[in-house]
Amino acid sequence: MKISANQFSTGYSGKEILHNLTFEISKPGIYVVLGKNGAGKTTLFRSLTGMLKPYSGTIKYNDVDLEKSDVRIAFLGHRDAIPIGMNVGSALKFFGRIEGVGDDSINELIERFGMKNMLAKSYQNLSQGQRRRVSLAKSLLGNKEVMILDEPTSGLDPKISSEIREFMKQESKDRIILYSSHNLYEATDIGSEIIAINEGKILYVGDIGGLSSGNYRIGIRGTGIEEVASDFKRDGNYYVFDLKSKEEAADLVSRLTTAGAKIYEVKDISNPLERFYDDSKE
Repeated sequence: MKISANQFSTGYSGKEILHNLTFEISKPGIYVVLGKNGAGKTTLFRSLTGMLKPYSGTIKYNDVDLEKSDVRIAFLGHRDAIPIGMNVGSALKFFGRIEGVGDDSINELIERFGMKNMLAKSYQNLSQGQRRRVSLAKSLLGNKEVMILDEPTSGLDPKISSEIREFMKQESKDRIILYSSHNLYEATDIGSEIIAINEGKILYVGDIGGLSSGNYRIGIRGTGIEEVASDFKRDGNYYVFDLKSKEEAADLVSRLTTAGAKIYEVKDISNPLERFYDDSKE
């Protein structure tokens, strides 16, 4: 699979939001789309699904214009596209029939996402984390070649967010996943490739390792941390750790949670991706 944009521009009601974007993605993996508030991330995702038409330029899948391509794309936006009156089991079977998916494939997803105890529950009665899990499972129905996920872990607690990232890492082995996030720790944990945009223009496309980096500093807010770790400094409500890499940060978080510490937030204090966010928060 290859996705390519060539001098692509688009927007809303004649107002141009994306300006002459050019990039190419040609191998499976997770590509994290970064940018501050209003940078154009969601507009880019809508363009890649065909919801927005180009003002100029092209988007192609395997060298075929998007409008003529038969590529199968899963899109998960800010709102979960599942009828709130349906129970989980009925919803998955309904969308499975639309995708031409049999019961065996649906049952495999139910097992994989740990949804057996949710099947009889109405979607509207699920927690936010459960809803997101069901929505991700729905996105995987039909073996999509490309997944486009717009902030899939926004508003979720760290444990559920970590589970979702692990799901996506497994899925990225044989497909392209575009994944936007507000969380710099999450961005470096889940992806090795980034597409950074600002004010509708491409700033950087490539490996995170291609960015300058020094020490990796994170702040963790939670309880029970002092009982597990000792190599930290205090900064207000945060336990601050100076580390060498994102892998070391992920290992630390895993070690703390396994030992029983409750983690409420992981915050990047020093991260090579910070320059793509400036001082803004979305």
